[in-house]
Parts: sequence; C-alpha cells; structure tokens
Amino acid sequence: MAAYDEAYERAYEALDSALLIIGRAVPRPSVARTVTGEAYRYKEQSPQQALVLKCVRMLSALQALKVLLNHRLVLDAGSMMRISDEIGHDIMFIAGPILFSRPPEARHKQFLDEFFQEEFGARNPLLSRNKRDRVSRRHIRAYNARTYSAPDGDTSKAVHVTELIDGVFSGFIHGAGAHIMDSFDGLDFQTDLSPGSHPLVAMEDQICQYIQRTIMAFCFSAMAIGRQDVFDVLYRLNGDLFDEYGELLGASSGQNRPRS
Repeated sequence: MAAYDEAYERAYEALDSALLIIGRAVPRPSVARTVTGEAYRYKEQSPQQALVLKCVRMLSALQALKVLLNHRLVLDAGSMMRISDEIGHDIMFIAGPILFSRPPEARHKQFLDEFFQEEFGARNPLLSRNKRDRVSRRHIRAYNARTYSAPDGDTSKAVHVTELIDGVFSGFIHGAGAHIMDSFDGLDFQTDLSPGSHPLVAMEDQICQYIQRTIMAFCFSAMAIGRQDVFDVLYRLNGDLFDEYGELLGASSGQNRPRS
C-alpha cells in the first residue's frame, strides 16, 4: 500500500459526502431544451452553482489521478494534475467576491457567462457552434494573487510561481517532447512505467498535494455556498492529514464525514 492511500481514502469519503451536501444547498437543476435535446441545466447560473460544478470536476480529476498512478500512466497523470490546478484556480476566482465580501468584477460575469454557455446555438450543431469569450488565465492568476495574498505579500511573485507551474504541467496536456521522454526507460518507450521508476516516484510524491488542494478548494466552495459545517469538517480533516506545507502527516485514526 502506498503511503498516500489512507489519506486518499479518507479524503475521498469526506469530499464525496461534502459534494452531496453542497449540491443540494443551491437551487436544483431543471430540464431544459437544448439544440441536442433535453438535458439538465442550472436555470439561475449563479456563482454558487458554478462552484458545485467545479467541485464535481475537481473530485473527478482527483479520482482519475489516483487511478492513473495506480496503473503507472505518468503522462496522463501529469495531464490530470494540470487540469486539477486550473479548476482550483477557477474555484478561488469564483468564490473570491463572496468570501471577501467584495463586489464582483466585470470578469466574474464574463467568466460565468462563458462557463454556462451552451456549446451550440439554436441551429444545426454542425453550423452553429458558439464562440467563447473566456477570461484569460493571466487575469485569473492576477485576481487570485491580489485577493488571497497577505496584505504585505508579493503578489507578482505569486503570479509568477503559479504561471511557472501551469506552464510546466501544460506540457503533459499538449504533448511536449520533453514530457513524453519521461516514458523512456533507458532502453525503450513504455506507456506504463515500471514500479519505482524515477518519473513515477516523482508523480507519486506529488499526489498528496493534489489531495490537499482538492480539500481546500472544497473548503472555499462550502464557505461561499454557506455551509460552514462542511467547511469545518473538511478544514479539520486537512489539519489531520497535512502539515502547513501540504506534506502528509503520519496516519491518524477517526472518521471525518460531513453530515446533511
């Protein structure tokens, strides 16, 4: 059993329960007619509903990351890490105005409009794909840095570090040659690496950071949705599992599960 298995199982159980609660704390989806047929949609398209959807995606990404590492698929695990990072940044961006009681900026409306936008217009899907007006990653990084940093913090450094990490892991998404070389074992290319190989161990060393980041993203979301009880349970779990730097602590006993 890997060192992170217990932490993952405890975190997943708590996060899965938290998702159920926050999903029921916002106005429920209703059936809407789209160009491809009837489907469930959020009518209100609120920031809180966007946070629920982002939490769904982030928990799915964490599950996928664990499965991919179990099967030693390092290249795809790196892709899931990059996806998880981006979702976490989105959650901070969406939740910021609510958590800090500040008016949303114009880019928050732009973000939500694009996020809830249908892929196709009202005509033939082959001819009517909608154009998207996305908020750039640069603007999201800048907002998060100035909103979540300490008053005397170096926001430019925070932006630079986040941009650097995103840039490095983007290579797994776009298939950069240097990243694909991680699959070369010195003799041949292997899509599933051998246990103990350096690239695999390096990835396994990082999964705890993604467990911790997912917990904290859910904490931000729960607080913004108004579920202090869910925040308290997850924040306590985070302290049980990780130190202040996001490193895994020794295995601990007890259950942490938010209740509806």
